Amino acid sequence: DIELNECARNAMPTWNCVNKGGGYNCSCSPGWTGRNCQQDINECTEKPCQHGHCVNKDGGYDCSCSPGWTGRNCQQDINECTETPCQHGHCVNKRGGYDCSCSPGWTGRNCQQDINECTEKPCQHGHCVNKDGGYECSCSPGWTGRNYINECTETPCQHGHCVNKRGGYDCSCSPGWTGRNCQQDINECDRKPCQHGRCVNKDGGYKCTCSSGWTGQNCEQDIDECTRNICQHGRCDNQDGGYKCICSSGWTGQNCQQDTNGCIRIPCQHGRCVNKDGGYKCTCSRGWTGQKCQQDINECTRNICQHGVCVNKDGGYECTCSTGWTGQNCQQGKFSFYINECTSNLCLHGHCVNNDGGYKCTCSSGWTGQNCQKDVNECNRNPCQHGRCVNKDGGYKCTCLPGWTGRICQRGEHTSYKLCQHGRCVNKDGGYECTCSSGWTGQNCQHDINECTRNPCQHGRCVNKDGGYKCTCSPGWTGQNCQQDINECTRNPCQHGHCVNKDGGYKCTCSPGWTGQNCQQGEHLVYMCSKGHPYLNPCQHGRCANKDGGYKCTCSPGWTGQNCQ
Repeated sequence: DIELNECARNAMPTWNCVNKGGGYNCSCSPGWTGRNCQQDINECTEKPCQHGHCVNKDGGYDCSCSPGWTGRNCQQDINECTETPCQHGHCVNKRGGYDCSCSPGWTGRNCQQDINECTEKPCQHGHCVNKDGGYECSCSPGWTGRNYINECTETPCQHGHCVNKRGGYDCSCSPGWTGRNCQQDINECDRKPCQHGRCVNKDGGYKCTCSSGWTGQNCEQDIDECTRNICQHGRCDNQDGGYKCICSSGWTGQNCQQDTNGCIRIPCQHGRCVNKDGGYKCTCSRGWTGQKCQQDINECTRNICQHGVCVNKDGGYECTCSTGWTGQNCQQGKFSFYINECTSNLCLHGHCVNNDGGYKCTCSSGWTGQNCQKDVNECNRNPCQHGRCVNKDGGYKCTCLPGWTGRICQRGEHTSYKLCQHGRCVNKDGGYECTCSSGWTGQNCQHDINECTRNPCQHGRCVNKDGGYKCTCSPGWTGQNCQQDINECTRNPCQHGHCVNKDGGYKCTCSPGWTGQNCQQGEHLVYMCSKGHPYLNPCQHGRCANKDGGYKCTCSPGWTGQNCQ
């Protein structure tokens, strides 16, 4: 067999080709990438030019440096003083520029401008003649002398040192000041010294307020956030001015602190989805089973219809009762007077109370529904004050943020270095300032605000808590401030009647034949249509049918009226 040398016919100046059995590999030159090293790398995305503008080129890049900077990446300060720019003074090199300290009698950016001392009228009895770097007095007849005056006795230099000279004075300004009398503040911010932050000019200096992720006098130093183990469930990658968390499977969020909600895809076909750390769990509705509640339970295999034929249906079943039997499971004789439904343990998570014609479940904490079969999602109330809420069957659990503890993450873990107990600390020159969280006050946010003094609970009792308050609502009311009326009628409390909601309660209007607060009590202990009792068969010319709380007449042809009379 003859092996082809692909490198011979694919030679490029941007690669080093290595022939291999059945193919080749490319070792790309700097600045190139791709299978065949055909793609230019844009080095400018990494911002290599520290003090200048980056221009991408094929296989590399160029830096266009800002004034005062040089070097491959504009990282090297140019020493302008080597060019002797100060004509009559001393040159001081600075980052990205220079300053001139002028000799007496000279001023200007480069000490190129002569000061006209004659404007100060130094010659008391004569005529002043200005000269480069000084002056001379031409005295009037009868007068002589240099007229040497010590102007420094008047302290003319506001922010600097005064040097007296013949015919005038010079000011040697303190750092951050300029002008004839050192009266003018230098705006250092014009030089943009803060590399990654905002510059605030101050009298005689400046201060850098660094952007997030940067520190140092000029915000030139990147903060390595990864040293704080900030990614809770993942790997931390430090970046210029920040960081990036590469999360493990099943986690998301900026700090990989948030469990991926597997329930978003609605995997449970016939049930309730409960999110778990790194997964989910299905709680199936009655009549369904399987990992995703996709499999129907055949209830008929349990011979559930006591006196009838069972027909299986999706999510349930139906009993076709034999003659003389009724009820969901054909367990009730048509002429029975009383049935205790509570013997069937219908209330899954609660206490059963038998009623005339039915039953009622009083659910345990964390459960709801007619048969207490439905878990209450306590997380909808956001009970975790400083953490993430995870719902559980019959309750919930709080996963607290760092620095918080307690059942509902309400208690802060105070350490010696945390000055602001319940707030955010802002450093100030010579001190600090606390920005308190809601519900707290005081210099160190240590005093709890008693919100109950404002009477926020409209229909209930207020209980003050650390950093907040809680309303214990009166019966019939709900909401954070007990401002919302509970519509008790949504629970269908009126078993045999019509429910009318009222502020803080409800009222039942009972159907004929029923009484009691919830229309649960029948007015007749026996049915009206029982055979063998003519006085209980009110239909004079028709057929009587028993109904809950009464009866109904189906009249023979030619008759009408409630009793076919």
